[in-house]
Amino acid sequence: MNKLRYIFQNRNLTLLWLGQMASQSGDSIYQIGIMWLVLELTGSESTTGLVAMAAYLPAVVLSLLAGVVVDRFNRRRIMLSADAFRFAVVLLLPIIHLTGRLTPLALGINAFALAIAATFFNPARDSFIPEIIPKRDLMRANSLIQSSWQFSLLLGPALAGVLLHYIGNIHLFTVDSFAYLFSFFLIFLIRQESQLKSASDKAPDVTSIGSNLNLYRHGYTEIIDGLSWTVKHPVILPLLLITIADNIFIMGPAIVGTPVMVKIELGLGASSYALIMASYAVGMLLGTAGLLAFGGKFKKGQVLLVGMMLDGITFVPMYFVNSIEALSVVTIVHSLAIPMLTVSRASLIQSLVPSHITGRIFALVNFAVVGMSALSAGASGFALGLWGARVVFLFIGIGGTICGILGWIFAVKLRDQV
Repeated sequence: MNKLRYIFQNRNLTLLWLGQMASQSGDSIYQIGIMWLVLELTGSESTTGLVAMAAYLPAVVLSLLAGVVVDRFNRRRIMLSADAFRFAVVLLLPIIHLTGRLTPLALGINAFALAIAATFFNPARDSFIPEIIPKRDLMRANSLIQSSWQFSLLLGPALAGVLLHYIGNIHLFTVDSFAYLFSFFLIFLIRQESQLKSASDKAPDVTSIGSNLNLYRHGYTEIIDGLSWTVKHPVILPLLLITIADNIFIMGPAIVGTPVMVKIELGLGASSYALIMASYAVGMLLGTAGLLAFGGKFKKGQVLLVGMMLDGITFVPMYFVNSIEALSVVTIVHSLAIPMLTVSRASLIQSLVPSHITGRIFALVNFAVVGMSALSAGASGFALGLWGARVVFLFIGIGGTICGILGWIFAVKLRDQV
């Protein structure tokens, strides 16, 4: 209880945690609504995969630029701008529906636009945490921030199920847009202490951009500097490489395969899909609780690599699932390993990377996770159409496990990182 109470002893961390709860609940509701809407409009696994790819593609195109922006400018203001943009983008969907132009292409464009904001928001958030939290508390703070994602995955599907029943799929997005507005308000209330000097404090104000052409001239150089630093680092480079490989196997099939498994393989409805998304949250909350209790006893690198192996192998039982109850149990077991990856990875980067390039490194992580999810989701839609969800889950489970094993064998410095 003392560890959980810690979040309420730091006003800024509390506001960030609540803001993440709001915006990530919005993300969760949006994902359920958009995936189900595409399946209802088209009945096509490949089209669903392409829309899912659009929701992650900006990370491929914009991650390096986002990293430079996060390192140059005030990270809190970047988060505020991203939330305001997301509010407008999600609210646009019901407006398009009223015009009678809601098509799979329109949904894909909307998902792409929403993901642009996330491409800037995520590295800004992860780089902002060390500015409001002492270094000694980073593992605990990251665990608690990650718990906001897990609570939102529990809250989001529950709200989505109620909203789908009472107001329908379209106006679900109307209500969802206000989650980002609430997140904006909470992050607006965050105030950095004057004694916590950071790269964000030193970064030029947005209003001074036009008077300094060098900010634009040196952008390419800053990207190259960040990449060069990463390539030379004995821990961060293998961390990124195995993250890329793992997410190519895991993320796309998980994103697209879950609704396909529920709707096509099991023949169930949107409420069952919401239940499985909530099962992800239950598993991750239990995994985070275990990490808070016992994670400090193990090396961060070992926690990450073991988590990667478990993240893969726990997908294999989905090949044998024939009921929503069994799928829910397997999903909970699988999700126990996810915090081992996300929390340890963020803590490693925050501990090892200098503050002036933290944004660029987290942007590379965003590319490795979200960018590879885009490519993986696009391919997964076609794979699901050819072989079905069960075979695809079996394949990705084996592939993800192999990525963790290879990392344990060859990434020795990562494995031994405290």
